[in-house]
Amino acid sequence: MKKLFGLFSCCMLGFSSLSAAPLIVDGIYLIVNQQVFTFSEAEEARNALRQQVLQEGQTLDEAEISKRVEQRLIAELLLRSRAKTLKIDASADEVQERIGLLREQNPQLRTVNDKILQDQIADDFRRQRLLAREVDTKVRVGEEEIAKLCKLQTVELRQIELAQILLRGEEIPERIKIIQEQFEKGMAFEEMAKALSDDPAAERNGGRLGQFRKGELLPAIEKVAFQLEVGQLSDPLETEFGTHLLMVQSEVLPDALKCNALNESQRKQFEEQAFQQVRQQAVEDYIAELREKAQITVNPFPKGWNG
Repeated sequence: MKKLFGLFSCCMLGFSSLSAAPLIVDGIYLIVNQQVFTFSEAEEARNALRQQVLQEGQTLDEAEISKRVEQRLIAELLLRSRAKTLKIDASADEVQERIGLLREQNPQLRTVNDKILQDQIADDFRRQRLLAREVDTKVRVGEEEIAKLCKLQTVELRQIELAQILLRGEEIPERIKIIQEQFEKGMAFEEMAKALSDDPAAERNGGRLGQFRKGELLPAIEKVAFQLEVGQLSDPLETEFGTHLLMVQSEVLPDALKCNALNESQRKQFEEQAFQQVRQQAVEDYIAELREKAQITVNPFPKGWNG
């Protein structure tokens, strides 16, 4: 987005030949420490987020889109303002070198205005250098963070042997209570499945469904099953097939990952991942600190805004 400074007029007005109602062309949407974004720039950011959400197959209402864009633009101006205060800048030569490289890799950028690209890339350099100086130098990743990440990935890659009791029909709450009470008393899950499950196969297999990795189960069942410890009975889960009570009977963890004895390559990989996670939180904390000290004005989109 084009950087605008010294934009004082709130809006420009035009009139349609068919109506006397004013048409809002543009104006100041956001001011952060004398750095600004216009309504048109905010609308461009909204459109980009709408497209991203659509491509990812998600849904967000307009209120949430507006909220996220506002937060992102405030963060961008906070960083821009701080970089200006600290006199962090980018040289014309390195900006032009980056533009040449980007246009070589992305021919479609050859049609983009040079000034717009220069402003965007210069801002990117300033942002990176600011965060490297003010955040990255304070981020520390130790053995605890590396081990935690390794264990999480181990759980992600585990295979589970899953069993279920499936209930359909009447008196399901009462039947669930009986199963939970008998389970607490130590009755074998397999015996209860044979006696109480409405799955026709349960009498033969004791409720055993087989061994699964993530991605091989119905999403609703997978979400619950992979959070269970071995031998733990799940809460009742409703699907189109009925009411499920799940239990993980055993698990198989990946042999390649031994978190207490990582090889050099594995450790480096986990260290980098852990650094990025810790850094992300540190960046969020840093922006929150800047925001507490900033002067911020957000103007609502005016009536008649044409997008």
